[in-house]
Amino acid sequence: MNIVKLDMEDYDKVWIISDIHGYHNVFLKLLDKIKLTEKDLLIINGDSCDRGPSSLKMYDTIEELVKSGLNIIHTFGNHEDLMVNAIEKGELFAWYRNGGRQTVDSYKKKYDILNKHLKYIKNMPIAVDLGKYFVVHGGINPEKSIEDQIPYEMTWIRGDFIDHPLLKTDKIVVYGHTPNLDGKIHFVSDQKISIDCGSYDTGVVGAIELKSMEIIYESTDRLNIYLNQHFKKR
Repeated sequence: MNIVKLDMEDYDKVWIISDIHGYHNVFLKLLDKIKLTEKDLLIINGDSCDRGPSSLKMYDTIEELVKSGLNIIHTFGNHEDLMVNAIEKGELFAWYRNGGRQTVDSYKKKYDILNKHLKYIKNMPIAVDLGKYFVVHGGINPEKSIEDQIPYEMTWIRGDFIDHPLLKTDKIVVYGHTPNLDGKIHFVSDQKISIDCGSYDTGVVGAIELKSMEIIYESTDRLNIYLNQHFKKR
């Protein structure tokens, strides 16, 4: 199982973003606020594709930023899983039902780019172990140690993880996947930080810096379902 182990002390700042879902413009706005340097680390915690309009641009931009010398790791999310299974196994219904059509539209039959991105996606780690913090898209099975986890559970798990009061690890799990429909990052418990701000419903993507606990939000221009206090018009 591909879990990347890193030392937080090797970086000035450690930023985590999750569930951008093709909102490339929001991603660029967050990057402008974060002002990432080569001394920092950015973890994009799954689900950069589907639902939003610009999945192709998301993966292209990430690739360009890595080539420029920035430290960026993208973990494998359930929407990356849906995308791979649709393309390689023909499981189109589940993908299209969950925003895959927008991803297909973003590629506009650019199959060479799609194949390149697919290779990148298939090589994404399942999680990043930062020592004190464990960054994973869905969460972990609370009945198992970190060593006994399986990729599917870590990518897809929700309630069994979130609702369980005790985990078989002393790490703090930073996860996405389950959207917070108030558009905020939640400190769910002493061991759980939920960072999916529900981009495709709320229009909001959040970023958290783990050393300082600084939180930054950015939004799309729509906010047409929920009213988030961070972006009330004045």
